[in-house]
Amino acid sequence: MNLVEQLDHIFSPRSIAVVGASANPEKVGFMCVGNLLEAGFGGKVYPVNPGLSELFGLRVYPSVTAIPGEVDLAMVVIPAERTLSIIEECVAKGIKGTILISGGFREVGTEIGSDLQAQLRDIANRGGMKIIGPNTLGLINPRAKLNASFQYTLSLSQVGNVGIATQSGGTIIYLVHALTNHNVGISKAIGLGNRCNLDFDELATYFGEDKETEVIVLHVEGLEQPQRLTNVARQVTKRKPIVVYKAGRGEEMDRATLSHTGALAGKYEFYKAAFKQAGMIVVDGLTELVDVAKALAFQPVAMGNRVAIFSVQAGPGIIMADKCRQLGLRLTQLSPVTKRRLRQLSSPLNAVDNPVDLAWKSNEFDACQEMLKVVLDDGGVDAVAVAAVFYGSNMEVMRAVVDVADTARDLGKPIAVCLDSPKGLAYAEINALEGSRIPTFPLPERAITGLAGLIKYGQILKNSGGGGGIRTHGSGISEQRFSGPSP
Repeated sequence: MNLVEQLDHIFSPRSIAVVGASANPEKVGFMCVGNLLEAGFGGKVYPVNPGLSELFGLRVYPSVTAIPGEVDLAMVVIPAERTLSIIEECVAKGIKGTILISGGFREVGTEIGSDLQAQLRDIANRGGMKIIGPNTLGLINPRAKLNASFQYTLSLSQVGNVGIATQSGGTIIYLVHALTNHNVGISKAIGLGNRCNLDFDELATYFGEDKETEVIVLHVEGLEQPQRLTNVARQVTKRKPIVVYKAGRGEEMDRATLSHTGALAGKYEFYKAAFKQAGMIVVDGLTELVDVAKALAFQPVAMGNRVAIFSVQAGPGIIMADKCRQLGLRLTQLSPVTKRRLRQLSSPLNAVDNPVDLAWKSNEFDACQEMLKVVLDDGGVDAVAVAAVFYGSNMEVMRAVVDVADTARDLGKPIAVCLDSPKGLAYAEINALEGSRIPTFPLPERAITGLAGLIKYGQILKNSGGGGGIRTHGSGISEQRFSGPSP
């Protein structure tokens, strides 16, 4: 069985054993079984605890070997000192993967903890089994209604095209929550923890082959052999974007990172240079990670870096222009023909240079629609940003953006929108925009950050000779519309 087939069994298991299942609602073993059932997992769930006979109406087994039939995935929630015998049982049972939630291994920084993890790795490698963790949150697959973790809110994530691998359990929660609040669906997400014998290069390989994943998001704290990831990324990024956030950047953070997941952080400059050379999009924080992933999930890549800006208010347009310059994007010079047509469509008081002023026309759908079409038809425009604060009359601009969404996509010219939503007043408009796969952001800079991700990946494809000019993909939009404020 190759890596992709093995990870398919892990992310889409037919049966799961929970070792250390508990009847105590405050115990992780109770939460894991409950989350599997609450998420609607359709496979078989086998709680394992020699001291219990029944849990959630399910029969509880005294050991892994006592379970009848095959088991694809095990979740292990027991003290570290008891894990060796359990991992041996899992290998003997032919289990493809084990989520080792327990801590007390390499991350504690002791020789005993490191030796114990090394022994677990050797047992698993000999048996052809992958260990997710130890010291991990677990994984989710919304399409399979699988929440194999102890965090029940991960069940709120929706089906989409973004695959996530993080080193930190807490970070995966933040990312999944933020993307869910941004109408972005998840294909699969996993916390790797201490990376016993499953690492980022293998996840990048898997996501690269996974038909359900079209955007890959990585949160990395430290790697012992970073070249393994960069070698894989060099090939994967010819077909799919990889957005990476490297945390633990300062030398003073090495100790904190080591105590978290047992990995030395290393010098950030080396990581950044290596990741960029491998074709990955390197971001500077979780907000940027979410914004870039969202844009990539919704829109085709840009074929160049020339941006046209529309803004109902002058201030946000200027902020967008400043952000473009900061990120190395060009404010395009609109052609004389485009300017002449914009002058005919706009108010005499409006500026028709770039940024294009939509004031006095934001309440006229036909005018906004035509102005957008005119700019999209300009051969010097590669991407478009639109900004408006929430006000009833301004929403004609947003309806016009929805109307031209398919035209822009056919032209390979991505659009990003800034629209604020005080107390959720603009949720209907945001849902309409994102239902048309137009990524929408609450602040001007963030819309440009998302657009910059599409431009960067377009440049990566050109430089690598892969992917062609326009990347086509299925919708990254979640099946559930907004229920809360975007972060």
